[in-house]
Amino acid sequence: MKQAENSRSPCHPATAIVLWLFFMTTASSVGGSGLIVLTIVVLGGMTNGGLRQFVRYVRRSRWLLLVLLLVHAYSIPGTRMFTGLGPLGPSQSGLYDAMTQIWRLLLILASLAILMTQLTRTALLSGFYRLFTPLRWLGVPPERLAVRIWLTLGYAEDFLNDARRLDFRQRMERLFRLPALDAERMQPLVLSEKSFDWVDYMCILAAVSAGIWLRNC
Repeated sequence: MKQAENSRSPCHPATAIVLWLFFMTTASSVGGSGLIVLTIVVLGGMTNGGLRQFVRYVRRSRWLLLVLLLVHAYSIPGTRMFTGLGPLGPSQSGLYDAMTQIWRLLLILASLAILMTQLTRTALLSGFYRLFTPLRWLGVPPERLAVRIWLTLGYAEDFLNDARRLDFRQRMERLFRLPALDAERMQPLVLSEKSFDWVDYMCILAAVSAGIWLRNC
């Protein structure tokens, strides 16, 4: 029997997941001053392990970042950045919008890296299970849904940590091939019965208040 692992976060795992979701939606909607505040928050919560995880996420997302830059730089009309290139040059407003979107995406990746280093896999499973518990009233078993997400996150983490150089065909085969269950994932899990306390409610209240303030900046 595998016992539930303790979270390195002071709050409940479900609260940590909710805070990350709230951070993600806030980063996607605030402007420049709000992004500066969120950047300071991320830098304050970043650890050495989180930084390594963040660098790994950015390296895996480099083509997405490049496409995001090109699409926004050339799809938004405005004054050309390099007049010598004529219509082939990116617009100033397009580049500004592209850099803003990339900034937001980097903040989301950084916050995800912090979440993944602060919560163990079992803590994540406990958090998802707690969040999905109300679905039981709709006939949806929360334990099955939580385990599916837990397994998906585990396989995704293994895929990101795989340092082998694979070509496009091999990557597609890995994506569509059902991964084998290892000995660790075959072990039964015992989830923690930790309940919400005042720290969780204070964290959520502070996050909501900060989000409202940032949107009004």
